[in-house]
Amino acid sequence: MKKKVALLTVVLSIAMIVFSGSMTAYAAHQCTKTVIIGDVNLDGSIDAIDLALLYNEVYYAVPFANPLQYIAADVNNDFSSTMYDYYLLRDYLLGEISSFPAGETYTVYYGDLDGDQSVTANDKSLLSNYLLGNINLTSRQYVAADVNGDGSVNAIDLAIITQYINGQIQHFPVCPQN
Repeated sequence: MKKKVALLTVVLSIAMIVFSGSMTAYAAHQCTKTVIIGDVNLDGSIDAIDLALLYNEVYYAVPFANPLQYIAADVNNDFSSTMYDYYLLRDYLLGEISSFPAGETYTVYYGDLDGDQSVTANDKSLLSNYLLGNINLTSRQYVAADVNGDGSVNAIDLAIITQYINGQIQHFPVCPQN
């Protein structure tokens, strides 16, 4: 029996070493952040202040302070904030529409750039390509990529995601442990 346990331990150890680069870590085990679509100022309600902030961002190019605001402002789910989002938000506040094409909420799964609710080598590849200037990230991907919570996406986030995929860390810095 001891030989079987020892053999199993060795086999599992080797498997962890061999497959560590392709391990999948499930983002559901990490913290998430849910954004109310239309709640541009992130105060928990949709009102005229949200409309004014969206107008200032679209018409006057006044950037939002928090990247989550871009997700909330994209009420038509086309991955950008435009006057069309403004008109939809206005119509919602006037009671002319009762919902947004983007739905009611969006949940950010930190580290999950491809939207499959798991953190894999594909997410790492997307972030690498962004950092190399080969691709742009949507606002949703940008927020998910900022795993250290410093408001920017850079090589530090890539290193943290790599550590998470390789099993070297169990949670992201943006996610306080309970």
